[in-house]
Amino acid sequence: MTKKKPTEYTKEFRDRAVRLSRTPGRSLASVALELGIPAWKLRLWVKDSKQKLERSSEVDELIRLQNENRRLKEEVEILKKAAAYFAKNLQ
Repeated sequence: MTKKKPTEYTKEFRDRAVRLSRTPGRSLASVALELGIPAWKLRLWVKDSKQKLERSSEVDELIRLQNENRRLKEEVEILKKAAAYFAKNLQ
């Protein structure tokens, strides 16, 4: 028996396969059969795609929180300066 060399798929092909599998009314198995790929491989691609989407939303949230933190620190510094100014004028 000769061993088969693993088939390499392009990123575009994998992305297209994942999009097709998410089409309403299409099953994962039917898309895999249509594209001539193993269903288990398509399931892995779909799982990876979901994980990447979750990571990207987590990164977006982290960036938003960092920006908000920076803005709030600036506001605190402004309020500290204003409090010092008014405290100086009261004496």
